[in-house]
Amino acid sequence: MAADGAFQGKVAVVTGAARGIGEAIAVAFRDEGAVVFSIDPGEPETPQAGIRYLAGDVSDAESVAAAFAAVDREAGRLDVLVNNAGIQRVALAQSMSHADWYGVLNTHLSGMFLCSAEAIRRMRPQRSGAIVSIASVAGILGIPGRGPYSAAKAGIISLTRTLALENATANIRVNAVAPGFTRTKLIEQGIKDGSIRSEWQLERVPMKRLADPREIADPVLYLASDKASYITGQTLVVDGGWMVQGINHVPDWLDADKSEG
Repeated sequence: MAADGAFQGKVAVVTGAARGIGEAIAVAFRDEGAVVFSIDPGEPETPQAGIRYLAGDVSDAESVAAAFAAVDREAGRLDVLVNNAGIQRVALAQSMSHADWYGVLNTHLSGMFLCSAEAIRRMRPQRSGAIVSIASVAGILGIPGRGPYSAAKAGIISLTRTLALENATANIRVNAVAPGFTRTKLIEQGIKDGSIRSEWQLERVPMKRLADPREIADPVLYLASDKASYITGQTLVVDGGWMVQGINHVPDWLDADKSEG
């Protein structure tokens, strides 16, 4: 998306913006003219100029309230919320600890609820606003070992619909983006240390590559912008074709690249 100042004068909060997809989203809003706040428990490895970093735990109501109060003091309004914060724990259900289960659900799903509630309280009086949450194809497809992550992402998709209905007449639009495999620093590290097999990922993606984080940020910007003014309650899948592929291993005679002649 070319920078055209679409968010000039707007205030955006992006949770989990210290790294990865969240960082790409925060930078994209900044480049479009927004005043951007990050809410994250950790410090960014490389702070981005023009982004205000607030310490906060999205799974804790008091911490969330304090972070949004800081936004009030410094900016005085809120136009966009992006719920991106999340963690991952991988294990089969019978081996998953209660702490890991609740940790993932509380960060993703409770975090979305707490931050969205704070945002809506501020957006309803001004009769405008946009909330975009980062879901995942894991909330739609089954992926072994990702029980709490998949459950939380499915919950985000469902809660997106509910919040959209509750706030439609206040001109607050609520949508979600469901990424597929995305090349973040965390994924890169997993590929290097062997905990993630890139070939397993690529064989499931028809475009045969992972997404760049900016390719997730751009759809978020679109859904938060006036160009999406009649879109609410929707989840946009951004996965390189993963979800629409019915056959992982296509025979040569069904492969367009191999059957041309």
